[in-house]
Order: sequence, then C-alpha cells, then structure tokens
Amino acid sequence: MSKLIVFDVDGTILDSYGIYEKVLAEYSRDNGLPQPRIESIRHGYGNPLEHDFGWGVSREEQVRHLNASFNLNDKYTLTGAPHYTPGLFAGVEDSLVHLKDLGHTLALITSKPETPLLHLLDHHGVRNLFSAHRTMDDIERRNEREKPEPDMLHSVMQELEFAPAETVMVGDTTMDIRMGRSAAAHTIGVTWGMHPKEHLLDAGAHHIVDAAFGNVVPVIKQIFV
Repeated sequence: MSKLIVFDVDGTILDSYGIYEKVLAEYSRDNGLPQPRIESIRHGYGNPLEHDFGWGVSREEQVRHLNASFNLNDKYTLTGAPHYTPGLFAGVEDSLVHLKDLGHTLALITSKPETPLLHLLDHHGVRNLFSAHRTMDDIERRNEREKPEPDMLHSVMQELEFAPAETVMVGDTTMDIRMGRSAAAHTIGVTWGMHPKEHLLDAGAHHIVDAAFGNVVPVIKQIFV
C-alpha cells in the first residue's frame, strides 16, 4: 500500500552546505563583517535570535544578514554555474526511484524559494519523482507557517490524501523533526546535513540514519512492516 515519504532538500537530498559556506564567506567579506562561526550557523540558523554567530552585530541584524546570504546563495544557484550547483548525495536518485517502484508517493518540504528548488530538481532530472512540494513561497501563497510548525506537512498530507500514520518526514534538522512530530508523522533524522545525531534525537526523531542515504529505504520498509 502506498505511503507518503516527505523529504527536506538542503542537507538531506542535496549536498549544498559546502557551497553555502563559500557564499557566506564572500557575503561576509563584501559586507565588512567578520567571518562567522560556521558551526554556530549550522546548529543555530533555525532559531538565530538565540545564537551568536560571531558576526559582531546584534541578533536582529544577524537575522537580516543570514537571510540575505541565503538569498545570495539562491541567486548564484540560478546562474547554473557548476561551482554553485549542489549535487545530490550518493544514492539519492536510486533510492527515490526504488521508493517510487515500491508504490510510495514522494514529496518535498523546504525553506528554499520555489524557483531555485525547481531549477535544481530539473538540473538533476528528479522533478518528476515528486508529487507535491512546499517552499518558502507557500508561507505567503497558502498562508502556511514555516518549519518547525506543522502547516506545510499538514498541507501536503491533505493534498495527497494521506493520514499522519501513513507519512514519514525525512530531514537533517531539528526543524524537520519537530514539524514531523507536530504533524503526528513518523520521522527520520539524517546526520550528514546541518544537525548532529544528538540534536535530532533531542528533537524527537523516531529513527536516525547516519551512514548513507540508501539506508533510508530499509528504515522506511521497517516502519511500514
């Protein structure tokens, strides 16, 4: 029987943070800011008012700079330049195809805007594998709150007609896990992205995958035995 498997994008299926760190260094230099503490941003970007990224500005200003650096990263992505185009993690495409072959329905929920998301999906030839997506644009378009609130996951479940017990949320951040838990879905935390295993477990992840993306598939099979 088909189940709904929902994935985060950056740090979950896309190996994008190395490129972002380079863009962040350029942004900081061009705006006269000290180089931020990368680990602090990796662990605290989802709640920046509670973290000091070492930019030498107020917490409110660092939120502005953080958003501006993300926007710059997306702008560079849309140029199509190879050094600004993140690749899929090893095993992603094969695993997604395998899940589709098993009859499952796939979807995406990301904090990226829609245009760079679709550009990257088309670049990697995987857009047709997904039946729905939610992006930063849906905050205004659908009046949905962003992660870790459950709105976008609830919206995808409603659109594709799946119950929470039939849904798995897969992501690399505590926001993904908290969104999944708030929506009463199963959750899988992956450790090759932003947040370490301990943070994902603290957020309530039901399962952890810390070896390779291909190991997500057997965990999903285990959930729905």
